[in-house]
Amino acid sequence: MNYKLLSVSTEEQVNIGDYIQALASKQFLPHLDGFIQREELKGYNEEECKVIMNGWYMHHPENWPPSNKIIPLYVAFHINSLAKNQLLSDESIDYLKKHEPIGCRDINTKNLLLEKGVKAYFSACMTLTLGYSYKSSNKENKCYFVDPYILYKHDIFKKIHNITYLLFHWKVISVIANKFPGKKSLLKKRIQASYFYKQYIIFFTKETLLNAEYISQQNKSYKTDLRNEYERLEEAERLIKKYARAKLVVTSRIHCALPCLGLGVPVLYIENTKQSEVSSCRLGGLKDLFNTISINENGYKTNFEFNRNKKISINSAPLNRESWIEYAKDLITTCKKFTSDDCQ
Repeated sequence: MNYKLLSVSTEEQVNIGDYIQALASKQFLPHLDGFIQREELKGYNEEECKVIMNGWYMHHPENWPPSNKIIPLYVAFHINSLAKNQLLSDESIDYLKKHEPIGCRDINTKNLLLEKGVKAYFSACMTLTLGYSYKSSNKENKCYFVDPYILYKHDIFKKIHNITYLLFHWKVISVIANKFPGKKSLLKKRIQASYFYKQYIIFFTKETLLNAEYISQQNKSYKTDLRNEYERLEEAERLIKKYARAKLVVTSRIHCALPCLGLGVPVLYIENTKQSEVSSCRLGGLKDLFNTISINENGYKTNFEFNRNKKISINSAPLNRESWIEYAKDLITTCKKFTSDDCQ
């Protein structure tokens, strides 16, 4: 039997989080025989293969349902609001019923399928299993901020106030701006960093913000600089090994936060409470697994005990919740069964 992974490199930018999800699935494959583009599933016409069908579906729903040459395991499956009409069509429901029960990455997807008569359950995300292969006892004194959510205020008076804040904290903000990824000009990065610093100094010590490394999991370089899907998978593995050695990770990316739970790395998830429904529909059930800082124009709130007089550092991060553990164990068991010889 052939085994393949899902890849997503047909769009303008590559989100390396898609390859982190693929890496989680790869842990359980006896061998890797290639990739299938998620956005081209319907047209797949190569050798029959098994695929763990975890992830976000999809930018081009006209290419759904998948080819019958794909033998799927549906776990950590997310139907996005942008594509739900096609993915809940009669044709799609008939297809999904052939492969039930469907493990859903979020509560919203589970409810959508149950309403259509498909057997479905909340499985949480495959990336929770990354500790199976990548957990590390070798820790470094490192903190990573991975695409932290930054609230920009567009009111002219607030912009002026922010420029004043930048000038007043010029040295510290300049150090942080120089660490920001991307190809923006240094001035634009300083403006971005001033918003960031003003918001995050509430929670973290100055030393933590100054000494942290800043990472982006979505940009054009993952498509232009990495030549193929194997190199993107290697980059995902490099990042996961890096996170595994961290003392603290702060992120607004669920495919950074969820892996860190599985890796046993203290992680804080930054939530934009004003995000669109297209984005927020991914979070039902998952958000409850994290220690979360929620930010909006009215201020912030946390779902863990936080004292502004005792700011967070790499040595004082709150302990992760443990509610994710059973989901990870169940996913590991399900995937091993799917890929074992007696299931072929």
